[in-house]
Amino acid sequence: MAENALYRPGGIPEGKRATKFASTRLLKEWSALQPWATPPIYELRLGPTPLSPSVDVLTPQVEAMLRVFNRYADLIGITDQEIQVVEAKIFPDPGAISQVEHYVTLVHSTPLLRQWPGRIVQPVILSALGDPIMAQAAAARGIRWIVYTPDWVSAYVQTRYTAKKLREALSE
Repeated sequence: MAENALYRPGGIPEGKRATKFASTRLLKEWSALQPWATPPIYELRLGPTPLSPSVDVLTPQVEAMLRVFNRYADLIGITDQEIQVVEAKIFPDPGAISQVEHYVTLVHSTPLLRQWPGRIVQPVILSALGDPIMAQAAAARGIRWIVYTPDWVSAYVQTRYTAKKLREALSE
């Protein structure tokens, strides 16, 4: 595995993703409020390369090319005590639980994250909307459930579902 894999610390970059995807905007705003010990890492490729060709030896160039298939959490945030593995959703999604659990298993085999030994790896699901059933299921598995609802979320939800109902009515 390439020990010097490239990454861009500093959180979510400006650009289309931060404005096009509501979950990215939510993550960006929430992340800016956190007491990180070092700038957070957005979409860090985690773990070993899951794909491999049928040859025994990979060149660093081929391995780097295959790393684009590695899984990634939305954000890795380092605090004084924890490595937080964050998955962000506007709408609570039961699949987020298994998703963040999978990412946690990959953290320990991610070379970059070895520079913070001794920190607890803490899975986090960030959601714009509360769901007591999901919160309870997450807590039972040791996952921190955070509801962060900025002012714009209400308008986003209303617009999204109003547009969906209009499309459904037009297709009838």
